[in-house]
Order: sequence, then C-alpha cells, then structure tokens
Amino acid sequence: MRRPVPALEKQWTVLDLIRWGSDYFREKDIDSPRLTVELMLCSVLECSRVQLYTDFERPLGKDELAALKAMIQRRVRHEPLQYIVGKADFYGLLFTVAPDVLIPRPETEFLVQRAIRILADTDGARCLDIGTGSGCIPVAIAVHAKTSHWLAVDVSPGAVRIARENAREHGMEDRVDVEVMDVLDAWPEGRFHLVTMNPPYIPVSEIPTLQEEVRDYEPHIALTDDADGLTFFRRCIDMMKRTLEPGGHMLVEVMAGQADIVADLAREAGMTVEVIDDLAGIPRIVSGTMV
Repeated sequence: MRRPVPALEKQWTVLDLIRWGSDYFREKDIDSPRLTVELMLCSVLECSRVQLYTDFERPLGKDELAALKAMIQRRVRHEPLQYIVGKADFYGLLFTVAPDVLIPRPETEFLVQRAIRILADTDGARCLDIGTGSGCIPVAIAVHAKTSHWLAVDVSPGAVRIARENAREHGMEDRVDVEVMDVLDAWPEGRFHLVTMNPPYIPVSEIPTLQEEVRDYEPHIALTDDADGLTFFRRCIDMMKRTLEPGGHMLVEVMAGQADIVADLAREAGMTVEVIDDLAGIPRIVSGTMV
C-alpha cells in the first residue's frame, strides 16, 4: 500500500512519525529506515536520539512537519542522509558536511587510528593532510593527538570553508590550519612528521557503476581524478622524498585492487611499507615510513 507523506493538518507525535517513517522508507528500499527517520527528527527538533526516545508523545508543529516532509522527499530521491541533516559521524565525532565535501567513511577511521598511534610518543609533530574535504581526518587526529599541528589543503574553496568550520566546532582552529591548494600544481613548504591522504582514487570508468547516492550527489572532484585513479598517488608519493622528515610517516587510503601499486610507489620513494586491511579484509591503508 502506498503511504502518503504526512499531512500537515493532522497532529503527529514523535512516535507516530517514527512508526510511519520506518514503514515508508522500508517500502522505498531506503537503508536503515528507522534510523533514517530518527536522525531526521533529531535534526528538525534539534535534539539527541536519547531525548527523542524520552519524548515520544511530543507533537510536531506545522513548521516542523513541513521541514521533515522536505527531508523525506529528498531522501527518497536518494540524496544522502548526511547531506540532508548536514552532519556525519566519524571517529566518535560529529562533522558538518555539505555537497562540497565527500561524506566521511568508516573505513577511513583505520587511517585515523593508525595516525594516533604514530603520534602517541611524538610531541609537537608537524603534519599534513592532502585533499582534506570536510577536515575529518586532521581534526579527528588532532583531538586525540593533542600536541600535533596540521596543515590541511584542498583544491575546493567550498571544502576549505567546511573544514575550517569543523576545526572551529571541535576547538582545533589553532592546531588545524586549512588552506586552498591544488597539489598537482603547487606543494606545501617544509618537512612533516606525518602526511595523510584520502585522494580521489576511483577510476573514471567506474563512476557509472557507483550507487546513486554517491554518483549523483557526492562531489565528482573528490571521487575521481578523471583518469585511472592513481594520479594523486603518483604525484604525492613522489613528493614524499622532499616532504617527509627522516623517519617520517605517510598514511594513504586506497580502494580495492590499488594497494600493491601504491605500495610499490612508496618503496620507489624510499619508504618501508605496511599494508593495513579493513574489517572486510580489503587492503585499505598503505603506511610508509621514510628511511
């Protein structure tokens, strides 16, 4: 049975909308239907999920219902939930996101986790994040590696604006400096103890095969190099010879099938290499240490 989007004239409580929304999104084949409607309600009502659960009988006003209805209509067109609510969870932190930036992925948390371990015994490390997007990588690391200082660069002014906002929201604006830079044409000055990178690594030939949420909504420039997916690895890893201090570290995220190629590039640049698998057993992070 086709369910109409909630009418503004009827009084709807939080519980009514959770039940209705769960069924509606399930019928529309939307992933995590109950979680989706709960997060939308949290955004509209500006509350946590715990608060939502303690206020099931709260009625929504017409403006709140209208805002929720607009969110529902966007989601059934396969716009990512994170863009709709403007937030994404990453490494236990909440980050502002928008269509200017890639949505943070759980697999990238492996890179953050390894970086925090690397920096644990280093005081005042100078670090670089290439293609920072939302800034989730340097900000999450800086929150835990409390003496590290970061330069985060991205070619997109919109991404830089969002990354700066995220640094401010987490109190890291003094330790995470975000700048506009195209690393294919320019390069940061000086040497760094740690360089992190999650570049546009999807081959352009694979873009049509991606899920609608990714292909049609996430920034093309953050997904692919419009070539074989290896452009940034070739350029940036070659630059590590003049970028990493002796004993310095590089951590880069790769897609399935790229780890061996990227590891070879790192060895050619003078690094010892370790490849780290994600929870699915896919080689996901290439870690290099400059000899």
